[in-house]
Amino acid sequence: MAARQFAELQQIDNNEVITKDTHYDFLYHLQSALLLALREQGRLNAMQYRHAEEKLKQQRRDRAKNILEKGENT
Repeated sequence: MAARQFAELQQIDNNEVITKDTHYDFLYHLQSALLLALREQGRLNAMQYRHAEEKLKQQRRDRAKNILEKGENT
């Protein structure tokens, strides 16, 4: 049985604070990847994964809606 390969941090460039306001897209993809990793490890079953993935997508839709609403009000 071959050992699993995992990503390894090589270096950090442009070290900066990451927040939902400044790096939302990055955080969305990171959370999505973490959910998939938990599913692949068997820590989430298929139903739990789908539910969590849908919640994450709903948060993204809600954020987009809020941004559009704020843009229309300015």
